[in-house]
Amino acid sequence: MTRRAALALALAALAGALAGGAAPASAQAPAGEIRGRLLQGTAGAPALDAVAVQLIVLGEGEVLEAAGATSRGGAFRFAAAADPRRTYLVRASHRGVQYLSPPLLLSPERPEAELELTLFETTRERPDLRIESTVATVIALDRANAQLTIERVDEVTNPGDRVYVGDGSGATLRLPLPDRTAEASGTGTEGGFAVEGGALAASVPLRPGTAAVVTRYVVGYDRARDAYALRITAPLPARRMEIEVPVRFTDEIGPGAASARAGGREASGERVAVIAREGEARPGQGVAVRLGRLSGRNARNPLTDGTGAFGAALVALAATGGGALLLLRAGGGRAEGGA
Repeated sequence: MTRRAALALALAALAGALAGGAAPASAQAPAGEIRGRLLQGTAGAPALDAVAVQLIVLGEGEVLEAAGATSRGGAFRFAAAADPRRTYLVRASHRGVQYLSPPLLLSPERPEAELELTLFETTRERPDLRIESTVATVIALDRANAQLTIERVDEVTNPGDRVYVGDGSGATLRLPLPDRTAEASGTGTEGGFAVEGGALAASVPLRPGTAAVVTRYVVGYDRARDAYALRITAPLPARRMEIEVPVRFTDEIGPGAASARAGGREASGERVAVIAREGEARPGQGVAVRLGRLSGRNARNPLTDGTGAFGAALVALAATGGGALLLLRAGGGRAEGGA
């Protein structure tokens, strides 16, 4: 289990665990122990003491147990079963910000574990934030409603030694909305998201270092023109910006202003076209792509577009192997997911 996956699972199930929904722990595994220390990561700030700490026990995709304690002099310890089927996470809360340790594993051969967890003070003075990369991916096409769903991932770097908790309204990042946005939201359980004017305001604590802010948008495309121009705009200086489009959604993909094709890649067995911004972006600049033939009505026919008998044979071969269903979906009027 990766740290990001474990973190997402723990946060998603934490509310239920705290409400008493955690399953009882098994008493069959040997006894073990997890010891740790909380470190102050903000220069000049007082040492940490009496911080609320919690041990979260994951097993079989669910939270089994959540035990709480208070650190003394920055130190804490938990008794834990030395069961290799379980994954342990230590959660600490300081100044209203949550911190999770990397996943910990215990076993009868290694029944103890030690860790250090660095915590930071907070600030409402915005540091010199920048975006290392922005990747926007078209993940679904709803032809019946003439809509696209786009997932955007911004890797935001905070170079300071305090957690940026936002301006007076609590927003830490304001992401300009794509054209014709019908819905906008953020993913994850920490922080909040709200549409304010032409932007999605994210109230996500930005810790020192680099963290991902993930948002989603449902946009309407022009049914009459059977096209959509997608522009992703940088709210901060951005080193790299890309748009990814699965080619099964449309075979008419063209770069927009200040953008160029950056080859392609394979994702989950399908081809994805990549459009990248040419160079870094200043706030207000971005990357753009033009998408056409989204309805599928004008898709090229491999039997009549000049591919000849060889192309017809390939289509027939695909149909006999189950490809017929894929071709029908590509030309039908139902929603498609992907990427």
